[in-house]
Amino acid sequence: MENMAIVSMTSKDVRMARVIASRIGDSFLTGVLVAQVAELKKRMMTSVVCFEFCKKNGEVTRRWGTTSNTLVKATTTGTGISGDDRNVVCFFDVMKGAWRSFQPQSLVRIVD
Repeated sequence: MENMAIVSMTSKDVRMARVIASRIGDSFLTGVLVAQVAELKKRMMTSVVCFEFCKKNGEVTRRWGTTSNTLVKATTTGTGISGDDRNVVCFFDVMKGAWRSFQPQSLVRIVD
């Protein structure tokens, strides 16, 4: 019997998959990216995570980001537009001390 994995996706994951698929046109890579982005977002909710993504100019950049309430509470007003609504991944860049975002299909890897 072959090993099988069960993948569960939220409605936000499905929406992200549609966006990524329309931008890159590769269904296998879309699945990998959705899983990676979901893992990154999950880890950033509780800690600072090092990751790399490809900027619009083609440069691969490394960032240390978080969305942990205990770490970013002072920088959050709650008046902005959700990254999910803009089809981007938002994070607080702890090195720059500011909120940043990137397109989900540009995630290269989670470093740690």
